[in-house]
Order: sequence, then structure tokens, then C-alpha cells
Amino acid sequence: MAHVSKNTLTAPGKHSPNIEKCLDGCKEKFNQILFGVLNGGNQDAHKMEASIFNQLIKLGFLLMLLFFAIQNKGNYDKTIETAQGIAKRGRTSKKSYFSIFGKMKVTRYLYHIGDVSFAPLDIVLNLPVRCYSYFLSEFANLLNINGAYENASGLLKKFFGVKLSISASETISGESSDRYEDYYDLKNSLPKLESEEDYVVVSFDGKGVPMIKAEAAKIVARQGKGEKKQKKKEALVGVKYDVNANVRTAEEVADNLVYPDKKEDKNETGKPAKAQNIRYIASVEKTKKKVMKEIHEEVKDESFNNKPLVCVMDGALHLWNLFKDVFKDIENKVLILDIIHVLEYIWIIAHIKHKEGSDEGKKYVHKKLLLILQGKIASYIMELQREMLNKKWKKTQSDKFLKVITYLKNHKEYMKYNQYLSEGYPIGSGVVESACSHVVKDRMEISGARWGINGSESILKLRSVAKSKDWDEYWEFFTTQANNNTFFPDEYNLMNVQEKMVA
Repeated sequence: MAHVSKNTLTAPGKHSPNIEKCLDGCKEKFNQILFGVLNGGNQDAHKMEASIFNQLIKLGFLLMLLFFAIQNKGNYDKTIETAQGIAKRGRTSKKSYFSIFGKMKVTRYLYHIGDVSFAPLDIVLNLPVRCYSYFLSEFANLLNINGAYENASGLLKKFFGVKLSISASETISGESSDRYEDYYDLKNSLPKLESEEDYVVVSFDGKGVPMIKAEAAKIVARQGKGEKKQKKKEALVGVKYDVNANVRTAEEVADNLVYPDKKEDKNETGKPAKAQNIRYIASVEKTKKKVMKEIHEEVKDESFNNKPLVCVMDGALHLWNLFKDVFKDIENKVLILDIIHVLEYIWIIAHIKHKEGSDEGKKYVHKKLLLILQGKIASYIMELQREMLNKKWKKTQSDKFLKVITYLKNHKEYMKYNQYLSEGYPIGSGVVESACSHVVKDRMEISGARWGINGSESILKLRSVAKSKDWDEYWEFFTTQANNNTFFPDEYNLMNVQEKMVA
């Protein structure tokens, strides 16, 4: 009874006729490449480069055929021992393998345990369940997440001669995201290195994804008179990052925001205040609560005894309430309203009182922003209330006053900017707003793009992985987990390893 291993080698001795044929083909192709270079004359260098590349693709195809030929069709004797019992060798079967070099057939023996059949060679070589090789799939994925499927297919055809259909590209990316949750569950269960930065920050924001008609019709939204039905479904974007303290004065921040030409990037700690170790999440399928829980998993094991968890967001109160619920187990946390959104509301009042674009309007915004940054939000609210009541305004102007006053009142508890600045906390949600663009918008809103839920979710998962700089690790995890091997699990020591293969 035989045992088999990932490190199985062909038996020593004479090569089979099939192997000899493959070897001869490889040698012939290599000699053709050499001949072409030696006799290339004075042709353009880029044309010679292209010719060599195209011939190397053909050589790669022949080398893959040789690789499969030396596997002896996965013949591991008449019977082999598995975790499921004794398996008996049966007939051979051919499996398609679609590589970056082209399509080929892999012949391998099937083994049977009762009515169940399997090919041990598929497990030993970690062949994909579908025909698409993992190398080709990774190549296609990295093209798919950065541009239209059609463009990905076109590039593969032009440079590699690979004819991968758009539907095949979509299938590859859809299935390649299947291990997303498993990967991050495992990663979050492993011990983490202690952060060298001062604070852990989380932030959330929404970004619309244009949907196909069938999906858009399902979107329920309140519509005013004359408003069109929504054609986008909101994806919630979440980020977690580490950052060093950046102590500033109210004057510095107000000057930088209102007079950006005079902006100074000052960090009194001497340490970079740029976001580090960013983890991105974007989902159009999951509930907002589930997205927040994913970010919670990223930070739950952090120590917040001597430093708080910092959350910076815009004015969406439903997100604040949801955040308080999901992160309720972390007592030491600071919630901060994004200062840029506050600035936008001050500008609303400035445009009522002063001409748009005027120096007086800028001076007003600077003065009131400074007041807020000094922790005097209550004083500004009272000032606005007096102004609204003591002067006759047009209804549209009164409505704007009321809008700003209501906004400031609703978010007052998140506007203790004098404390935030003295502690060096970030007070802007620029990281998550940037994520809305480069994780979601830059791919999901390309010209003509319309998405179904499944397709958009797959791409958002893969983009989140790539933008979080986890791609190489994720892909290694995906390719080692994808085949769901139950016949020779790791604890069974992969087929009771013996370093031999039946000749």
C-alpha cells in the first residue's frame, strides 16, 4: 500500500516517452529563441524584445507540459491510505488547466473510496477547483480591481495571448474573495505587534455605488417632490489606523484651514503624524453594524488603558449611535466631529452675512472657527440664536440659521476641540474620506459601470485587501485553503508522507 507526498518525485531511471517528447519540444523552442536573437540583425530593440517575450510564452507552455508529464499522472500504486480509508486506483481523467501561458490538459488517475472519487494529484499540486490557474487568477484580479473587466481581458490578450472572457474575469474575482472573512478572522486571532504610534483611530463614512436596474429598483429611499429614484446603494467604508500625537494650537489650525496658502505642517512631537498601518473595509452588502464590527475586531485586543480609542466622523448621527453600541466594551474612547464639516456650516452663515468670496466672509469664518477650536461652541450657538431672533431675515436665511444651530447643538458633545488639540488627537476624517475615493469611487464609478450586489461586493473586498497592503499574504492564504482537502488534512501529515512515487 502506497503513501504519497507533496514532495513526491519520479522514480529514478529512464524517462518515459512522453517526458522525452516534452524535453525535446522545450529544447527545440529554446534553440529557436537563441537563433532568433543571434540572427536578429539591426531590427528595432523593442521589436526584438516583443519577439523574445512572445517566444518565452510559448516556451513556458512547453515547460508546464513537461512539469505535468513528470508527475506520472498521479499514479500512487493500486491502493493508497487516506484519512477517509483505503482508496483504490481507477481510470484516468483529464482536467483543464488554464495558465498564463495558455490552456492545457492534465491527465491524472482517479482513486475511489466507495462511491467517492478524487484525484490525489490535484491535492499534491494544489490544482484549482476550476480551470483557471492561481497565477493567472491573481494576475486577472489585480487588473480587475484597478480597471474595467473589459480592459483586463484586453491586456491579457495583447501581452500574453490569453483569451479570458469578461464573464470569466468576473467569475475569478467573485470566487477569489470567498476567503476574505476567513483570512481576517485568522489574522485578528494572531498576536499583534504593539503599535509604535501614539493613538489608534477609527473612522466610518458612506459612498454610493451605481447599481444595475434590478438592484436599483430594490433601494428604498424617501423621495421629495420631483426627485428621481436612487440609482446608487451606499457602501459603508471603515478605516482603522495608527497615528502619532500632533499637538497644535487653535490659531494654527484656523490659519491652515481658512488661509491654506499660509499652511504650516507643524508637529511639535517631532514624530510623523501621518496615518500608519491602515486597514480598509468597504461593503455594499453587509449591514453598517457588521462593517463596524469588523473594525472592532481589528482593535479589540489593543490596550486602551493609557490612551483612548479615537473615532473621527462626520455629522451622521446614526453612525455615532451605532458606533457607541458596537464599541461599548471599550470605555476609554474619544468621539470627534470632523472639523471640515464644521467649517462648512460656518461658511453657510458667512455667505448669509457677507458676499461670497469676500475678505469679510473669510475673516468671519476664521474668527468663528477659532472660537470653536478654543472650546467655546456654546458661545457661538448662543450668538447665532440671538442673531436669528433679533433681525428680520428672509425665510431661506432663517432656515439656514436654524440648520446650522441644530447641527452644532446635535454634535456639541463631539466638539471639545481645545482638549483634542492639546492631546494631539486628529480632528479631521480625511483618511476615511480618501478611502471613499480610492477604495470605492475610483473603481466602482468608472464610466458606464453598473453593479450587482455580488459583483460589487467581491471587488470591494479585494480592493480592501489590496489597499490594506495585505494582498500577498491574503493570496497565499487563499491558494492554500481553496481546495478544502479532506482526504489528506494537515493533521494526517499529508498522505502519511513517503518520498517516493510509483514508477
